[in-house]
Amino acid sequence: MPSTQIVPTSAGPVEILTVPGDRPPVMFFPGGHCSALADCGWSVYTDAGYGVVSVSRPGYGGTRVGALDAAAFEPLVREVCEHLGLTATTAVGVSFGGLQAVHAAADPSLGIRRLALHSCAPSTLPFPDSRAAAIGGPIMFSPLLQGVTWSLVHRMVRSDAGLRRMLGALSTMPIDQWCPQLDDADKRQARLLFQGMRSDGGFVNDMRQGRARDAEARRAVLADVHCATLVTGSPFDGGVAFAHAEDLAATIPGAELIELDSPSHLLWIGEGRQRVVELVASFLAA
Repeated sequence: MPSTQIVPTSAGPVEILTVPGDRPPVMFFPGGHCSALADCGWSVYTDAGYGVVSVSRPGYGGTRVGALDAAAFEPLVREVCEHLGLTATTAVGVSFGGLQAVHAAADPSLGIRRLALHSCAPSTLPFPDSRAAAIGGPIMFSPLLQGVTWSLVHRMVRSDAGLRRMLGALSTMPIDQWCPQLDDADKRQARLLFQGMRSDGGFVNDMRQGRARDAEARRAVLADVHCATLVTGSPFDGGVAFAHAEDLAATIPGAELIELDSPSHLLWIGEGRQRVVELVASFLAA
């Protein structure tokens, strides 16, 4: 298992994970509840032969820079690249990490030539998608209560029944239609993901950036992306509505939208994984 390292910046430490590959590394921004160490899709890129530099966003893992939004964190991403001597020409975002990847792509000093957004939100549309999630999320995953919440989840997913329950919450399809197709490796990967999740101060910070009142600011940065962009999403995603993928592709100039048949928000787990690997490999080789 790769280990993380701490990179000093002008605002405090930033945690990264470096995974070597035969091809140049991509800069990867994990989604909500995930630090750089959590494989929330970066193994799709290593399967395609690329190295990965995964960055823990503000409030996650060992990144301690305060509650910075994606725009304010971007100069620190630049400092990390300078400190490491890293030239990454591809930025990748998953779920809540998409907004940070967009800011990296819009930063001309980083020289990003490709952007990949997988099941990402918010777009110009507000996120979370439901009022219940918008109200309950900041409570259940607050810095004060998140330890209890995740302790329960970590215990729950030890059993197949508990794992099914967590996976089912991330899909719009009945769990019996797709969960039986998961093999032991899929289940092991899903368990490792859930057991590695924590919210700390990061998730509440993420949710602040999805407010409706900030839609025009998000639109402005999306419209400022001028590199090849791949947007993927699934209509069966129970974590992020497919409307966000459609909106991102419509707002980013020249973006390509690929509709996946992944049964859940975790597009890298299950039978559709190989198609995602092939899409990524084709996009990066173009």
